[in-house]
Amino acid sequence: MPTVFYKFGLRYYFVSYDCSEPCQIHVSDDARKICKFWLRNQEVVMADNNGFRKIELSKIKKEIEEHYKLINTKFNEHCKGFQK
Repeated sequence: MPTVFYKFGLRYYFVSYDCSEPCQIHVSDDARKICKFWLRNQEVVMADNNGFRKIELSKIKKEIEEHYKLINTKFNEHCKGFQK
């Protein structure tokens, strides 16, 4: 599970078994809270959430939007050998 970056105590990372899915990023604090966002066509869409409050999700989405290009590039680099 490669980490892309940390911000405000949150880890932004990929999960290799998700490489067959479209580009996405997982975010967690200390494993109690976790969420997943899809990155599609310059849009960031929440796919799943377990524990984050709405205001936290808004901040997370903003960080993902600001790092969209980095996340997309790193996802494609990491998943190159895994994708179908």
